[in-house]
Formats: sequence, structure tokens, C-alpha cells
Amino acid sequence: YTTPQADSSQVNFFLRGVGLNDFADAQENPVAVYVDDVYKPAMGGLALQLFDIQRIEVLRGPQGALFGRNSTGGVIHYVTKRPSDVFDAYADASYGDYDQIKAEGAVGGPLADGVMGRLSLGYNHHDGWTKNRTPGVQDFNGADSIAGRAQLLFEPSDDLSVLLSGNYSRNSAAVGAWQHESTKPAPDGNTSLPLPADEDFWGTCPGCDAFGYVDTDGDPWSGDYDRPGQVRVKNQGLQANINWKVGGLDVTSITAYTNVKRLQEEDSDMNPFLVPPYSMDPPPPAAIRSFIAPTFEADTDTFSQELRVAGEAERMRWLAGVYYFNNQVDGHYQLNTDAIGFVDMDARYTQDTDSWDLFGQVEYDFAPDWTVIGGLRWTSEDKELDFVNIDNSGITAFCSTEPDPPAEGCFNPSPTPISAWRPAADYMILFNKSTVGSLAEQSDDYITGRLQVNWQANDDLLLYGSYSRGKKSAGFNNGFLDTTQIFGDNPLETIPFKSETLDAYELGLKSTVLGGTTRVNASVFYYDYKDFQTFQWLILNQVIFNADAEVYGAELEIESRPMDGLTLQLGAGVLDATAKDIPTVTGDAVRDRNMVGAPDFSLSGLARYEWPALEGTVAVQASGSYQKNIWYDIQNHPISKEDGYTIVNLRTSYTTGDGGWEVYAFVNNVFEEEYKVYTFDFTNLFGFNQVASGMPRWWGVGARVNF
Repeated sequence: YTTPQADSSQVNFFLRGVGLNDFADAQENPVAVYVDDVYKPAMGGLALQLFDIQRIEVLRGPQGALFGRNSTGGVIHYVTKRPSDVFDAYADASYGDYDQIKAEGAVGGPLADGVMGRLSLGYNHHDGWTKNRTPGVQDFNGADSIAGRAQLLFEPSDDLSVLLSGNYSRNSAAVGAWQHESTKPAPDGNTSLPLPADEDFWGTCPGCDAFGYVDTDGDPWSGDYDRPGQVRVKNQGLQANINWKVGGLDVTSITAYTNVKRLQEEDSDMNPFLVPPYSMDPPPPAAIRSFIAPTFEADTDTFSQELRVAGEAERMRWLAGVYYFNNQVDGHYQLNTDAIGFVDMDARYTQDTDSWDLFGQVEYDFAPDWTVIGGLRWTSEDKELDFVNIDNSGITAFCSTEPDPPAEGCFNPSPTPISAWRPAADYMILFNKSTVGSLAEQSDDYITGRLQVNWQANDDLLLYGSYSRGKKSAGFNNGFLDTTQIFGDNPLETIPFKSETLDAYELGLKSTVLGGTTRVNASVFYYDYKDFQTFQWLILNQVIFNADAEVYGAELEIESRPMDGLTLQLGAGVLDATAKDIPTVTGDAVRDRNMVGAPDFSLSGLARYEWPALEGTVAVQASGSYQKNIWYDIQNHPISKEDGYTIVNLRTSYTTGDGGWEVYAFVNNVFEEEYKVYTFDFTNLFGFNQVASGMPRWWGVGARVNF
């Protein structure tokens, strides 16, 4: 999978080409993320600080028959280390490039008879790795985060355990360091192209965008930024996991509450020019007089309750459960485009989601070496949006001079105060049940499931074939939207979008060869997507719409230990992921496009060798990954494509004979590969493309002590 990210708070996961590259806080990723069995819906809170981790589980394809929330793309599950009845503790600290100081540690063990606890802490701080050439304004892509987790485990008997836990994290970082690329539209208006250095397309200067700026050195890790961008994220939660063995059954209850608060400010024009002093009195400080200065805020409250019962009989294992999910997002987006003066969007919304699910799965050994697995899930989900988009710039007054009803491209201003936070405002959009009726509600009732047949050909070979259906519920566009039709044709009917359905077919094998030293897994799959939810940023509109899609793919995984001390790993994947009938930018045609975040070919590998030395163990490790042909825009503009890149990482360590101490050193991105991880296209309005680059070379040294 790939994880494109434009700032340190957002991570968009893709598995087998399935993902969502929208940056809106109220959207959910089709690849579901869990921490200790609890689903995390807030996309702005998925860049988790990982510490005291037991393992990371990745499930590919539609999921929903076993636990949690329904997903179309798969699951990424972070499992942290639980308390135990044996005392253990560790501390790990490192120093690295950009003055990085990173530390984590944990202590746990018995507190009383049948009571155990564990406390885990993490800290990460480093300077910005994107240099700002503008005097007096900070460097970008720094980090300052701290996190903690406390757990209490009660085991009054062998049949009952109650795990109570709480977590808190805070991340404060300097972000928004997009790289600047001057661009121009193709003659047909449907394709965005790089602007040649000698062409003055916008009438400002050769190679320049519409503001008259051109990046001075092409360095992906430096730029000219006049606004000190930032992101602040607070993530906190409580949960209770109860496991009870009764009457031959395993009963599990998981209750969880999570709150994520996020604030992000950025300099989206990527140039050092400030707008001349405002006419307002007093004028705002220079630090916020950027040409394009968006601000994003969100407060997400999530409650979930899951109850599962599992049992087994002769030749059969079964599980059944119920899941309740409630999610409320209060969001605020503000977009100041002072360069053109008349666009100043100020949008606020509340989105409520309420979902009930019943699910179950049965595994039955119907013949020697043969097993059939069947699962079903019923979902009933209701979603409601209360959305208001404010005109702070005076365009409402212009449109209100038009005839009533207003001419195309204008709208009716609200004549009376409606919003408590903005009385007597002029509304570009007022979208809720009282104004648009059922258009502000989405209700979904559907059944999904899976069917799989396994054949254990021998002790070393398992063959399987499976069909599964996943579904992601309908939703709303609640980000930047312009229904005036001045910057695109976006009537109110485009705010809701439909649910998506993914039918997945897969054949594969899992085997052990070469005398048990090597594990080989292989699979081929086909995804049939109906109403695939895809995202595009078009001029000043942030829109998810539906289209059909198909994905063909194959994967190979090899892990081998051919000799003492040597570990080899290899993974490879090919994808052909196509979205069907995507409307062009001008809307006068449709065409098939490559799906976003779906590399044609990917390769990863690791080689590790360790040997006894100095009364301990020395290890050296090399790992790497390669991805080819990745698109970051559903229109497949040439400026949104990453042709391919290779990342190589090195690590070496020494561990004492008793395992008490470890010292290590590492270098990531050894050859300082330059590569894109995300893009945003502003060609048709401002003549540039925003490019987020991957991290540069990064070295570090550290030590770990185990108690």
C-alpha cells in the first residue's frame, strides 16, 4: 500500500488501488484503520505516533464479517502491547538528522493479585526538513509530538478479563510546504501541463504562474513561503475490552470513545508575495496576507460498541456480533484568495453518522482437507449534514442585483439571520433538512458478505478461492464548494454522493518450501467496482463523485531463512486499475482514467544478517521499495504523475548477549531519491501545481535498554 500525505497529520492509505485522496475531515477512508480493535474514522487523525507496538496486521480486500466497521479496501490494525503478569520495561532514545530527538518507553507488570498495568510514552521532535528561503519565516515539515497510553487489566478468574485503557496524543508541526510547479492548460482545457521556462503563458514573466512567481531552484525540499503554516492535532480516547468465557462460548465486548481535534493553516500559493495592505481598518497582520491562505478545523467525536460471541462444534467454528457506531464531525473551512479579491469562502458544517450492524461467519470442514468459510453483514446507516458556506467578499451583493429568481451563476442571499455564529450573513450555500429536505439525509440498508473455499493440499500447501462484497455508505461533500457556478457547475444536488460497492474475486496459495525455510504466498484478484467514490479538486471545488471501476492485480510474497542469521524478504505486485467514464474538466466528454494511488508495479525487499560477536549479536540490514506509475489526480494530468521511485534504507545494530542493551544506527532514503507523494492542481485559476515531496535522506543513532 502507499501512504500519500501532504502534511504530518494526514495519511491516506491505499490497498490494491482502493483508497480515497480527499482531505476533508468528515470523510472516511475505504481502508479501515484500527487500534486495539477500535475503528478510527477521522482521516485527520490517522498519522498515529507508533510506540510500544506488538504487531501491525494488514487485511486486503473487503472486510466486515468478523468485526468492526464495514470496509471495501481492507484493514490496517495496530495492536499495542498489553499488560501481563510479568514485569517488563524498556526505554529507547535516538538522535538524528534535522536535530531529531525521538524517545519511547513503557513499564508494565502485576499491581495486585489479578490486576496488571502498563504505561507507555512516546515523544518525537525535529526541525523542518523543507527549507524556507523567505527571511523571518520558519522552515517547514518539522514535528513536535507527544503521546501516552495507560492500561489496566483485571483478571478475577481464568474465564474473565477486563482491559481498561486511555490514550492521549498531541502533535504540533510546521506544515503546508507544497512545492511549486508552474503550469498551463492544454488548448482543450482538459489537461494541465508543465509550463516551459521560456513561455510567458499568463502574461506575468517567462516560466511564471499567474502571480508572476517561478520556483528559483527546483529543489523539492525548499521553497518561498510567507505564511507560517501549522497543524495541531489532539487525539484522545477511552476504551473497555471485556472477554468472558461462559458455557463453551467466548464473549467479547468492546466499548470506545475517541475525540480528535485538528487545526491546519497553510500557505497554498507557495510564493513569498504579500497582498498589498487591506482597505479594512485595522489591516490584518502581514503573516496572514498571503494570496491563498486556507484554514481547516475539525472536532470529531466517535462512540462505538461491539459485542461478539464465538464458539465451535465438531468440524465447525462460528462467530456472531453486533456493532453500533456514532460519529459527529463539526468542521470549519476558510479559504481566503486575496489575490483575486472576490473569493472568500467560510464554510462550517456538522455531520452526524449513526450505524447499526449485524455480522457473522461460519467455518465448516466439509471434507478432509477442505474448508468453506461464509460470512454475512447487515448494515443500517443514517447520515445527516448541516452545512453553511458564507460569502465574506461581497459577491452576494453583486448577485443580488440580478433578477429574482437569480440568473444562472448567482444565488439568493439569505435575508434574515440564520446562523448564531454569523448573523445576517450572505449565504452561498445553506444546506440542511429545513432548507433542502431529504437531500441533506442519506440512509443506507444493505447486506455484504464473503464466501471462501480452502484446500489444504498437504502440510505445506494451502490453495484458496474467494468472493467478497464490501460496501462504503453514501456521504456528503462538505469542503470547499462554490454553487454560484462562477468556478464550476456545482448545484446543490452534487453535495450528496452515493454508496460504493466492491465485488472482489481472488485465487491464491500459501506454501512452505525448501525444507520449511521459505514461505511463498501468491494471489491474483479482480475487483468490480460499482459507484466507486472518487475525488477531484477542480478550480475551487472539493468534490467526491461516483464512477464505476475495475482492478486487475497479482501479488507475490516470499520470506526465507536459508541459513542461520540470514533473513530475506521479497514482495511484488502488479495492478491495472481503471476508473470508467470520468467526465473531463470541461464536462463535454467522458474517458477512462487510471485510479489514484494505484502503482502499475511495486516491489519491496529486505535482507538482514546477524551473527554472534563481542559477546552479543551484530546485525546489518538493507531494505528497499520501488513503485512505478502512480497518479494523484483522477483526471490523470501529466503534472499529477509520479513516474517511479526507489527508496533504500540501511540499519545496523549491536545487542548484548542477555538482550538488555541495543545500540543502532540507520540511514533512510540513502540515495536521497526525489519523489512525489501528492499533488493538487490549480492550473486553470492560478497557473501552478502543488506538489508534496517525500522525505529526504535521514540518518540517526540510538540506544535501547530492556529491563
